[in-house]
Amino acid sequence: MFNTNMALFKNFALTGSRAVQLRCEVYNLFNQVQFQDIDRTARFDATGAQINPNFGTAIGIANPTRPPRTVQLSARFNF
Repeated sequence: MFNTNMALFKNFALTGSRAVQLRCEVYNLFNQVQFQDIDRTARFDATGAQINPNFGTAIGIANPTRPPRTVQLSARFNF
């Protein structure tokens, strides 16, 4: 799994000991598609025949990809 995260912030001094910090945090910066694991659940009937039609595929998984890029913006006031 390859994932690149990045955070940028800038501090702005105000009067006295007050300050404001602006932040931008990005998770999965390059937004590479990452697939989750395949369905490895082999199910067999009484005769020993494999009955899971999704065995070996990602079709049986509700969401086959990991989360996409996420961006968070925030402001922090220090006093």
